[in-house]
Amino acid sequence: MPARLLALLNISFSCSIWVKRGLTLTFIAASFSAQSAPAEMGSITVISSNASTGSASGTYIAAGSGATGRFTLVRNENIGYNSNAEITPSSGTRINGIEIRNDSNTSVDRDKFKYTFTITPDDKASIHTIKIAQASYSMGGNSEIARQTLSFTQNSQISLPAQATIKNNPDVPYYYNAMGDYFMGSKVNSTQLNSQDPRPAFSSGSQLRTDSSNMNGSGLYYYNITNLAGATGSQNPYSPTLTDNLVALSSNNGVLPSTPTFENIIKSINNGSTYSALSPNTAISNGGTYVSYGIENSQSNYVVAVRNANAVTLTYEGIMNGNIGIARNVIGETYNEWISFGVESEPLNYVFSGTVFNDNGGINDSDANVKKDNATIGSGIYNNTNFFSGTFDSAESGIAGSTVKLVDCTTNAPLETINIPTNIVGKYEIKIPIASLTGKITVCLIEENSGSTYPIRTTNEKTVISLTTNQYNYENNNFGRVIDKNAALVLEKEQALNDCKTASLLPNLENKLAYSKASLSEVTPGQCIAYKITATNRANLSINNFVLQDVLQEKNVNGAIVTSKLANPIHQTSEYAADSVAIGNNGTVKTVTSILDPRTKRSFYFNTKYGSTHSNTPDTP
Repeated sequence: MPARLLALLNISFSCSIWVKRGLTLTFIAASFSAQSAPAEMGSITVISSNASTGSASGTYIAAGSGATGRFTLVRNENIGYNSNAEITPSSGTRINGIEIRNDSNTSVDRDKFKYTFTITPDDKASIHTIKIAQASYSMGGNSEIARQTLSFTQNSQISLPAQATIKNNPDVPYYYNAMGDYFMGSKVNSTQLNSQDPRPAFSSGSQLRTDSSNMNGSGLYYYNITNLAGATGSQNPYSPTLTDNLVALSSNNGVLPSTPTFENIIKSINNGSTYSALSPNTAISNGGTYVSYGIENSQSNYVVAVRNANAVTLTYEGIMNGNIGIARNVIGETYNEWISFGVESEPLNYVFSGTVFNDNGGINDSDANVKKDNATIGSGIYNNTNFFSGTFDSAESGIAGSTVKLVDCTTNAPLETINIPTNIVGKYEIKIPIASLTGKITVCLIEENSGSTYPIRTTNEKTVISLTTNQYNYENNNFGRVIDKNAALVLEKEQALNDCKTASLLPNLENKLAYSKASLSEVTPGQCIAYKITATNRANLSINNFVLQDVLQEKNVNGAIVTSKLANPIHQTSEYAADSVAIGNNGTVKTVTSILDPRTKRSFYFNTKYGSTHSNTPDTP
């Protein structure tokens, strides 16, 4: 045989990550022109509700990953509030949790209510968090000072422990007429009080505070400086009437401690650390308590988040001595308390999935034939726009035997590995805890197959995935392969005898000679053999960096009995590389680097001369 034919190439492709999972929601428009914070409480659909019992049930779509589930709301106790609790929404869908308005009944003392909010998640692939806030829709009303007791139960679907934390507790304006003595005055001297309304040091602050109501022997007392005996007019500071250094009230609106000196009615003097602010991420134990201070509901923005809880029970009770709403002394008059519940979710794992597939366009592999006489583009089984396309198409099937690894893109160190099972051919799914990828911007998937059945890739072995905030499911990371007979590139070699006379062969080798795939008989000394090599790209992908090389035979090398040398003409000089064999020499004919477009072919020509008579048969590509 006169030459050994080689083709150097790579296949180009585009590997895209498509996230098909989506969610379309239709919501009932809110009736309020605006709503108070906090937001991101999830979408609540109330199917049934009962204002007289303070109960509701329905479904939710959690903020965050959009996980779904069912909920129930049950009122366990109600003292000092109207029997009817306004539930928003009472029916239909709202996009920011569910709100319960508990309006005061001032005929009853020692106010208290208790609600249990229970969820039943639909899936086990997300961590659900129940969120508690003061209000999510209200544009009116104000709360008073109250103690909140929080109890919660574990979501048994996931083994992670339930945890309650302060998620948000920003500074907000306090509501002066709802505050206790901790905020309502400052001492100027032994006989004077500063009565700015409210005093500057406490005009705003965190709404949620430590439960200090039993520290230092006293709880919170309501009073207003203008109600103190002797405190009249608008002068600042006030000089109240004192009897034995004790302060008295001029009316019965509110109460004072048993020994109401300046020191123990102005808590900031001696007990400045009481009712300290709860910072974000502070944990609340199961059954633990905290205090919420008086505020206009529309200003409230705190959130308590109970992660991985099946149910939470919130007990809300007034703890302040005295009242501004009625002209008598009571304990725990908390007035209008509007509480909200919501749900957010986060995936338990990152999930990477896809299919290792036979990229044959759905043809029958047993019919595949890549012999030289079956490589015509657009004919037979290869007239198929999905064949060797690098894309997993509906007519194609998965193939077994591969291993897919999730790796660090820089080091290729495995983060997680899965062997594709044979019972779900080709499909894989890699789950890895979210915490395992903390701080990573990208990860990579590498597919490997040690078998010989599908040795040719139609996609890159490595896929780079950019991690996107709040996206945890990365689908359709597919890897394509084909059998040998379905290779993208088909090479055909033809030959033609000629007299080596350049003039008779010009203007080019292509048009002057009749090339044939048939074997040549005896070649007369001095004759030449011209070759036509056709490269056909049957794929629906480009072949980039294509280089064709043909090694001319040399006597006594690989059984050759004569030496072949390159002869004029060479057809298109620009098609051949600078290091291709020179005219008159033996060596390797080599083309320049080029691109073979999808479903196209291209022919290359060159002439050779042999040293003696021999039988010449074209190479088999």
